[in-house]
Amino acid sequence: MTTTTELPTTDITSDPLRRLVAWVAPLGPLAMAGWSLSIPYDLTDAPADFIPKLADDTRVELAFWMMLAFVLTIGVGVIVTGLVARRGSPRLGIVGLVLAYLGFSAMGFGGIAYDGMAAASVRAGLDVGTIEDILKQADTFTAPLVGGMIFIPMSFIGTLLLGIALWRGRSVPRWAAALLIAAFPVILAGGALLMTVNALGFVMIAVAFAVAGREFVRPAEGMLP
Repeated sequence: MTTTTELPTTDITSDPLRRLVAWVAPLGPLAMAGWSLSIPYDLTDAPADFIPKLADDTRVELAFWMMLAFVLTIGVGVIVTGLVARRGSPRLGIVGLVLAYLGFSAMGFGGIAYDGMAAASVRAGLDVGTIEDILKQADTFTAPLVGGMIFIPMSFIGTLLLGIALWRGRSVPRWAAALLIAAFPVILAGGALLMTVNALGFVMIAVAFAVAGREFVRPAEGMLP
């Protein structure tokens, strides 16, 4: 007669650090939704139209705090979702993670730099024409120009691939994967229509990230993380 000895296992679902990371995961897109609702201009506004609106110091200050929160936390959500997505679809999951991370990072860089420059110029009392000239000159620098060119396609393709990976691998309920797949088209439609619709798209991403965070707390046996 033989006996087997079970090795002690660690219940990672009780890991406070893992739980903290899961709670942080949806905060980035939620902060971006807050930015969409607090910024005083529409994305379709011409410079001559949106520059005067930046005189609303209260809304601009709130938007800057939302953008800062986005920059600080979006990487956590993308990484958590990518790690969960790669369980069932390793290649799509990792490619989506990298593209989404780079795209969202570029979005935060451009948002703070461009809006900050314009709002500071308004606060300094410069006229609209001069501020337009400053912003045009800012666009001549290569780094902001490249960041502005890559953030939409990389974020779009990255979140789409993450959603498809989650769907194919059944790493999360399929309704959550569908939310992530549909989110960026809603964001783009909101940019062309209403900022409230834009905010809705980021809330959809936040819900998907939250569900991925829940799965991150209880990873599948034998799989990372």
